[in-house]
Amino acid sequence: MHGLALAAARLLTRVAAIFLLAMMALNVIDVGLRSGFNAPIFGTYEIIELFLAAAAFLAIPEVFLRDQHITIELIDQVVPARAVRWLKLIGTFVALVFVALLAWHMTQPAREFIEFNDVTIDLHLPIIWKASLVLAAFAFATVAVLVMFLREVSSVLRRVE
Repeated sequence: MHGLALAAARLLTRVAAIFLLAMMALNVIDVGLRSGFNAPIFGTYEIIELFLAAAAFLAIPEVFLRDQHITIELIDQVVPARAVRWLKLIGTFVALVFVALLAWHMTQPAREFIEFNDVTIDLHLPIIWKASLVLAAFAFATVAVLVMFLREVSSVLRRVE
């Protein structure tokens, strides 16, 4: 299960990288057109905002699955390894609850974006596009943290036996 989740997360990270490259290219082209021909691309800010949401949030599941969050190990050296494993399990559970709550609370604004047909100011892009990217990223992150939690539970139970 971990391998499948990691493959899906890696795909999302690659999609995020494509959005990041597109965002950078759009900025470079916009600046070039603005400087050279006084003809900026209309709506660049809104497109960049959409791409930024995708680039930032779609990479989160792989960060969880690779356990590459920034951590500060203050007490790891002074408590037994068993306590560290339990603290990691508790931390993963808290992360699971937090990410699941983020995903859950993102559904209400998404429904409102659909209900009121909210669009951006310049290009009239439906705001639900950006919200859908963020919501999908949080949903995948929830699955990723669940996989991590199950792995941590398995690790703790193996050490107890």
